[in-house]
Amino acid sequence: MTCLYMVIALFIVAAIISFVLSLLGVLFVGALRLIPIVMLVLAVAVLLGKVKISIVHDDDDDRR
Repeated sequence: MTCLYMVIALFIVAAIISFVLSLLGVLFVGALRLIPIVMLVLAVAVLLGKVKISIVHDDDDDRR
């Protein structure tokens, strides 16, 4: 009888883990769908001068 309870508990835990992973997958796919919109908004903001993107390289490579 205890094996039956253990199997039932394992099924319940597996269902909960599957449900959580499914929700995370939906969120991840939803975030991936927003990437083109975010890129478009960022490009428009840069072109209008509202956002400035600068890349700074540090010259700490002399330690070698």
